[in-house]
Amino acid sequence: MKTQNILIASAMTLLALGSSCKKDNKHDTVTPNPTLVKFTAAINGQIKTKATNDKWDTNDAIGVFMKIGTGLTNILAANKSYATTGDGAFAPTNTDQNINYPEDGTVDFIAYYPYKQTLTNNKYPVDVATQTNQAAIDLLYANNATGLSKTSTVANLVFSHQLSKIEFTVKAGTGVTDLTGLTASLAGLNTKADFDLATGVLSNASQSADVSAKTTAQTGSVLAEAIVLPVADASGKVVTFTLPAGQFKLTLPANTKFEAGKKYTYEISLTTGSTPQPTAVALSATITNWTSVPSGSYTVGEDQGSTTPPTGVETVLFTETFGTGTASTKPKVSAYTAWDNASFTFTDTYGNADLRTISTYPNDIHVWLPATKDASLKIAGIPVTGYTKLKLKYDLAPNAPSASSTSDFNVITVKVNGVSIAVPSSPVTNANNNKFTTIELSDITPQATNTIEFMGSATTNTLGMRLDNVVIIGIK
Repeated sequence: MKTQNILIASAMTLLALGSSCKKDNKHDTVTPNPTLVKFTAAINGQIKTKATNDKWDTNDAIGVFMKIGTGLTNILAANKSYATTGDGAFAPTNTDQNINYPEDGTVDFIAYYPYKQTLTNNKYPVDVATQTNQAAIDLLYANNATGLSKTSTVANLVFSHQLSKIEFTVKAGTGVTDLTGLTASLAGLNTKADFDLATGVLSNASQSADVSAKTTAQTGSVLAEAIVLPVADASGKVVTFTLPAGQFKLTLPANTKFEAGKKYTYEISLTTGSTPQPTAVALSATITNWTSVPSGSYTVGEDQGSTTPPTGVETVLFTETFGTGTASTKPKVSAYTAWDNASFTFTDTYGNADLRTISTYPNDIHVWLPATKDASLKIAGIPVTGYTKLKLKYDLAPNAPSASSTSDFNVITVKVNGVSIAVPSSPVTNANNNKFTTIELSDITPQATNTIEFMGSATTNTLGMRLDNVVIIGIK
């Protein structure tokens, strides 16, 4: 027995030593410089923009989860705070907020804005009762960044709006001479809900109240705007516009609904005196990030309302971001294959344009239209059947303008179906150096399928321009 005990003890000692060696070896193989996750953020196809004012603001912060599998059942990093300096590139707000890629395998990301330090059961508490700071209540959500690994040093997050936005442009009509002191409220809307970050679903809407819109005086009108919870049926809801002289009420028509990610615009004329007659003028709203539903124009008499059904839905029909990665070989347009829309045809008439990245957007591939050379990008086969009032949006970044150089974003000309489209003048400044600016062109005549061509001329494109994020929007 004594000998057997000694043998067992010796074996246990060897096992312990073996285990110790394995632990030490494992410790020695830990990567001393883990790969930090960095993010760029887009909203509805528009790179580096945000809902409330068309750009990310300094210190805007998002919350990020790194996880494996569906939902948030296997979380590797929970609710980490990443912020931007305003250019849409996001980095940890502190070292304890760092997210590092695992050494092996792939991971997915879920992100939201605006950041909240404390969450319960991964639910985001939505509260739209107070509208004065709309950036603080504009809930955005992204779950597109999947299958990434330590070789994916920049993850591109594409956010979408989870709430609805309503805008009233209020003008003085017959009998109303002054809009000073105007207020607007929407009656009987829920103001609180839970947003499940694992599933992207809003639930538990509660606390019905009158929502006071944020008002801003404009030349000849007042803008009243509110971000609200989506409403499946807003028929009969009453909007009250109040002036010192009295109240004006608008009853929303049958079939009115407020859907997530859509902005509803109304033009309102306040009148006093005889019973007003309704008008039915569809609006063509200019938007940046929301999908817009032009909802018509209304004449509203004192203590009376007139209604007109909504007239159309504005939808993003096509987005081309040119992909992500490094594009280290700078492939020409004819050789590139990683288009977002591979079924379309991409060509360069002159053979001088190529695909590349730059240090300010290291994982965001764009088309380079070189300086002092004829170069183009033509995208053919874009279907838009059934849509009208097309808008074209695209991002341009000039290459290193100097203090003495003069240029304009409109040196990149645009043709749609072979017809030149007027591009408004927008001078290039030093602040634009390798930073993207969004250009928007409206009222483009559609055909069954469309061809868009961006062209830089050797004589006018003297700096070189980077083209990214081509978007087409239409109303159906």
